[in-house]
Amino acid sequence: MSNETSNKPEEMASFFNKRANGYEEHMKETVESFDKYYISVSNSIDNTQDVIEILDIGCGTGLEIEGILKKAPNARITCIDMSEGMLDLLKEKYKGYMNQLNIITGSYVELPFGEENYDYVVSVMTMHHWKYNEKKEIYIKIKNALKNGGKYIEGDYYVALERERELLDEYHKEINKYKLSRENFYHLDIPFAIETQKRLFNEVGFNQFEIVWKIEEQIICVME
Repeated sequence: MSNETSNKPEEMASFFNKRANGYEEHMKETVESFDKYYISVSNSIDNTQDVIEILDIGCGTGLEIEGILKKAPNARITCIDMSEGMLDLLKEKYKGYMNQLNIITGSYVELPFGEENYDYVVSVMTMHHWKYNEKKEIYIKIKNALKNGGKYIEGDYYVALERERELLDEYHKEINKYKLSRENFYHLDIPFAIETQKRLFNEVGFNQFEIVWKIEEQIICVME
């Protein structure tokens, strides 16, 4: 994943709105075993005909939703993304399921998730945009939003500790170079090492952590 640091970083919504039409092709080129990866996100969801509640944050065009609906065809899925362009593509792709999808345009960093509302919370290729304390606040919201026995499923890419520090340093240099507001959201990748992620999950109160998929830097993990 590139930070495209040769140019001024774009605000997150604008970045993805401009690239919405080519997003899925881009992901096919950059994600190892693309089809298996997105289907594997749903592997930790129980097969059920029940009406269960799922929250998908940073859902984009909904690449993971196909697999989710195969496991839980009657699931009600709340989809949050700040890019209207991405959500328009999601709506077209899943127009036959619109009675099951609650689509929200906005930032999952800012929006409330409620208390004990969801059987599963899912995030795929989105959490690598946030710094430690920002991630921690999001994970707290996720933990509180899960029902008793619920699971959080995260698919993302992770790096070595040294690379984590390098990318975070690059992030701060970009923010300072362009005098960007730290209150806004910019498309800058700052993935963590798995050791950092585990520490974060423990701090939030996820007691069980399992890696269920790993190819090179791409990992899918499940927290309870």
